[in-house]
This record gives sequence, structure tokens and C-alpha cells, in this order.
Amino acid sequence: MEQLPLWGSTTPTSARDSIPLLSKSRFIAGLQCHKRLYYECYHHDLRDPLDLTTRALFETGARVGIVARGLFGGGVRIPGDTPPDEAARTTAAALEQQATKAIYEAAFHHGNVRIRVDILAPVGDGSWDLIEVKSSAGYKEDYLTDVGIQLYVVEGAGVPVRRACILHVNNQYVYEGGPYVLDQLFTLRDVTEQAREVRPLLLSQLEAMRAPLWGSHPPPIPVGPHCKRPYTCPFYTRCHLDGPEYPLEHLPRMNPKLFRALRDADIEDIRDIPEDFPLLTDLHRRIRACVITGSVHSDPELKRALDALRPPVHFLDFETCNPALPLFVGTKPFQQVPFQWSDHVLRPDGSLEHREYLHTEPTDPRRDVAASLIKALGDEGPIVVYSGFEERIIRLLAEDVEEWREDLLAIVESRMVDLLELIRSHYYHPSFRGSFSIKEVLPALIDDLDYEDLEIREGGQAAVAFVQMMDEETPVGRRMELRHALRAYCRRDTEAMVRLFHKLREAE
Repeated sequence: MEQLPLWGSTTPTSARDSIPLLSKSRFIAGLQCHKRLYYECYHHDLRDPLDLTTRALFETGARVGIVARGLFGGGVRIPGDTPPDEAARTTAAALEQQATKAIYEAAFHHGNVRIRVDILAPVGDGSWDLIEVKSSAGYKEDYLTDVGIQLYVVEGAGVPVRRACILHVNNQYVYEGGPYVLDQLFTLRDVTEQAREVRPLLLSQLEAMRAPLWGSHPPPIPVGPHCKRPYTCPFYTRCHLDGPEYPLEHLPRMNPKLFRALRDADIEDIRDIPEDFPLLTDLHRRIRACVITGSVHSDPELKRALDALRPPVHFLDFETCNPALPLFVGTKPFQQVPFQWSDHVLRPDGSLEHREYLHTEPTDPRRDVAASLIKALGDEGPIVVYSGFEERIIRLLAEDVEEWREDLLAIVESRMVDLLELIRSHYYHPSFRGSFSIKEVLPALIDDLDYEDLEIREGGQAAVAFVQMMDEETPVGRRMELRHALRAYCRRDTEAMVRLFHKLREAE
């Protein structure tokens, strides 16, 4: 068994007498960025506030983990708030009991790394199966890191492991009502061989994380694409306080080769990029010109395209949920289920009419969403959306609601106009910060309309709110509040599109 030097055994190069133990989550943080690891260990208070969407992802992971335990029933659970040493002792005691059917959240410590194992299941010959539960629809190579570090610690602690596995959600499972059929809901993948193969790399990465933690200051790592890969760093705001005004990550769809070339040239701000720098796309060059001059790029083609839209003009937005654990009969894990739409209609006389639908009953919303949408949109006028999401949802509805299939397909095949693509192709404002999301575009162009006064401010929060509204355990008063919040949010999205439409038609 490979051994790491004790983290506190090396003579420190700073005033620190020791450095903290690593948990699995800290190790994963260190793989993303050593500065993030430093902040996780010493300045946890600098993290960005946990938004509702991220909190919901954590809660989903916890729910999936609990459901997955049903495949290995009758186990012993080590509570997550148990102090580490006590948790390790409780785990050790459970390992010694022949009657133990499984251990949930088993705690181990080796090589100055602490980990928790989602499920540890006895094989019968004295060895165990290590199972990492993922609330995702499939296997990802990144998961090997999770399993590899756990396998290293568990075996280092003296526990024989027969198999190391990933247990993920099967997105082809069709929910038929009642209790989930667990052996169909989940897929078990044996990754033992791969997890052992990555161990030398993991050990070298662990060793590399030691030096920054001895320092009295965080390592001087500049911001870059890694700040959002594989997930947005919780210290994103803190690191960008001292960063360039127009960082390279404001160049959308930047490939790694371009980023390395810019870094090799010691370029950190878009304004410092030479005009003839290779690998830049036309969009990158447009953004560069705008931030250097502080001016707006507006292609006349945008105004022509918008002027060609004759009233009545519909402005349409959907809200959907895609739960890992399906809520409605006939749906699959992670299937997008629309539950709400908002439609602002610009009439020939310039007046604006608003229509909406929100499904409030604890039933499958798809048929009612489809029927109400077709009635509202009729067969007249272009339908403006923001991104291709609405088209995808309508096509999915056409597959799911056969009686309205032809009407739904007629909508997407002849009437839809994507405002996002028009803006991306023909317009740029320096305040977009490289993003064409409506949450960035709106404040750059419209200064008296935003989402700050709303309880729900983005689609992920809307999905969470809908699930809470459907939950019978949610108090009636709270359900009414959620209805109001959902209607206000979806309406704001289409109102924003109307305002952008008028503003962009005025663009020179």
C-alpha cells in the first residue's frame, strides 16, 4: 500500500505549525484549483452564498442517496454530524459485526485524508463492495477521482475491497407509479480496475496540494476557465475582486488551445489581446473591439429582422422541472416536464396582452400545458423566445401528448424566432461580460427592469419551487406564496423579452 508522508511531518516554510486534514470534498476542490483549496481550509467564510438552485442540487443528491440505500437494506447509518473520530470508531465496530448488512456513510481516515463512503456492502468472504452514489444520469470520467481517493483511504485503513462501484440513476427507467423499482431506477458500474490505475496520479496530486497549504497567503493563481470547470468555484466572487476588468473567460466558447496561447503570452485582460492574435473567432474579435472602445456593436441586420416581425407577436417562456426521481407516471429521471408558460402578445395597435398558465394540481401537467398553450398561441403571429429551450420543450410535448402533436409541431416549424441567437449574431454591449444570458443582457440595456424584487430569480429556483408546491407536506399558505412567486417570475421573463425587443429595434 502506497503511503503519503504525514501532512504535518514536513518542516513548514511559513509560520504555520501544521496543515489541516483533507476531506474528499477538499481534495476535489484542490483538483480544481489550489487557491480554492486554500480558501476552503482557511477562509471558508469568503464563499459565495449558497443559492437556492445549488442547495436544491445538494438536497437532490441526498434524496437519491437515501433511496439508493434500499438496494442494500438493513444497514447501519453513521450520521453525518458525528465527530470524525467517533464516526471512524462506529464504522470500525460495524465492520466487526457479522450481522452488518451494509454501512451507510462509513467513515475512514488514512494518509491524513478523511472520507465517507456512501454505501459499504459486505461480500461474505470478509471483503466489501465500495459504492459511490451519484444523482446523475450516467457515468463520467471525473467520478474516478471520487472513487479512487475513497478506495485508497479504505484499503489503507485495512479494509479489503472486492469492488469499487458507481451507482447512478438510469435515465431510461419509466416510472409506473407507487414505490420505485430500485434495480431498474439505478445502474451499478464496476470501476475497480480504473480506480486502482489512477491511484499514482491521485497520490501525486495529494502531495502537490501540501505546499500551498503551508503558505501564509493563497497561491497566486489567476482566474480562468477553471473557475467554472467542472463547477463554478464557491470563491468565484472573491477571486474576481482582484482580477482584470475584462478577464479572458468573458470570451465565450473559448477552446483550451486559445486560453493556453493567451496565458503563454502573459495576457489576462481582453483589452491586451493584439488585434491579429491567432485562434480568435469573429465573436471574440467583436467583443475585444467593444471592450477596448467602450462602444456597442449593432449590426443593421438585427433591426431588419425585428422589424420584419408583424403583430400579433408572441413572447413565450416556459418553466420546467427535471427531477432525478420522477414525479409523474410515464416520465423518466431527468425528463424535462413543463409546468408553466407565460405569453405576452404585442397587438397591431401597440397594446400588450398577457396570458399565462401554471399547473397547480398534484397531477402530470403535460397535457394541460399543451392544451392551454395551443389555445393561447392560436395560428397567427411569430413567437419570440430566448434560446432554443422553448422549441425543445414543445417538441418533447409533441412526443408525449399525441392528441396535440400536429398542432405543437406546426408551432415550432414555422413561427418561432430566437431572440438570443439574433443578439449573439448581431449585437454586443461591453456590459454583457461575454454572456448572452437574458440575466446579463437585460441590465445592460434596460436599467429599470430586473429580477431583484422577485423571490424566484432564475429557472432552477422555479423548478425547486414547483416541486415544493406539489409536495403535500408544504403548508397551504406556503403553496399559495409559491404560486404567486412562480407567476411573477415567468411573467418577468416575457416582459423582459418585450422590453428588449423594443430597445433593439431602436438600435442604430
